[in-house]
Amino acid sequence: MGLRQEFRFKYSAPSEVQEFLRGFAHTVYVEDRGEFFVFTPREGPQFTFDCTLIPSGVLSERAGEYYGFFGMVSWVASSHGS
Repeated sequence: MGLRQEFRFKYSAPSEVQEFLRGFAHTVYVEDRGEFFVFTPREGPQFTFDCTLIPSGVLSERAGEYYGFFGMVSWVASSHGS
């Protein structure tokens, strides 16, 4: 695919992270497969951004013009203390 990166953080239950990831549905298409999520744009530059829940956080793989989406995810996560 593209760039693979692990984001390490602690969470109490997978549902916490799943709820956070589902929250991006107002901005991008979210394909929810339980512990695996795929994000694709509604419009604009094309990208794919996949996230898999792992015990130590999230493993992501991304490709294309994901920079705007990734910046939004980083901003939301930092402003919510994630």
